[in-house]
Amino acid sequence: MFKTHDKGGKGVPDIATILRGTFVCHCVRNTLRAKDESHAGFLMARFFLLPTWRRLGWAEWDSAVPYNWETPWFYKEVEKFIKEHGPAASAPTQWTPKIVQRQIRARDVSEPIGALPSATADHVWRNVASKCLTNQHKDIAWMAIQGGLPVRAFMHARGLNRYKSCPRGCTADETTYHLFWECAYAQDLLKALITELVAWIPTTCITADSVMYGLFPGSHALGDLQGCWRLLCCFKDVLLFSRNRLVVGKKETSTLDCRKMIHSLLHDYAALDGSDDDSDDET
Repeated sequence: MFKTHDKGGKGVPDIATILRGTFVCHCVRNTLRAKDESHAGFLMARFFLLPTWRRLGWAEWDSAVPYNWETPWFYKEVEKFIKEHGPAASAPTQWTPKIVQRQIRARDVSEPIGALPSATADHVWRNVASKCLTNQHKDIAWMAIQGGLPVRAFMHARGLNRYKSCPRGCTADETTYHLFWECAYAQDLLKALITELVAWIPTTCITADSVMYGLFPGSHALGDLQGCWRLLCCFKDVLLFSRNRLVVGKKETSTLDCRKMIHSLLHDYAALDGSDDDSDDET
């Protein structure tokens, strides 16, 4: 959750790490203060933390003032944070909360996706975070890959549902992969969208990886890839809606109605693109 979008996260601020880093940077700045300053906070930080800086190999720290070798418990968090996140090689003057947080996030690695190579996984996460998608479709695509959608297999594994089979009558377990690709209903809806799909990508290039990850075999124009990825995200959005309507409301949704809802979502995208073009012209 704390990682950036292009590495498989959601960019949620890591409040605990931010607060810890701010406290550590405050202690470092206090220790850097001139020796003739008599503020209690500065004197206390220098008195208790100079041995810590020596153990970390920061020999350039001024130790010509009295200091204590026994670090109290409320300053041990400083040494723990530095050892945990390892930015001790940075110059002490570079210790600001923004720089420290930037260094921590820069060391994040991309979330792996099954058996996909790391380079392909990076490409998938860029697809999920694409600016051509709405926030709702980004969330659905992200949860589909992370396995966080509330399908029956997910709920059954956590003791929240009695059954794990597909609610549409399939004998297979209702996983995210089954919902968006294996289910006969999903295949029927894809067939109903042939006219829309061939406008972007040949139907022979539509695979399970295309639906789940936005990966298309062959070479295609960037605009065609983005358009087809939008269409497939609308497809997944409507499939999830119709599935929830069946499970919660006990109401079936025909493939024709699903196709109409997908067209409505595509019209919303067209209106969104038009508003973006107008704003660009004004600027």
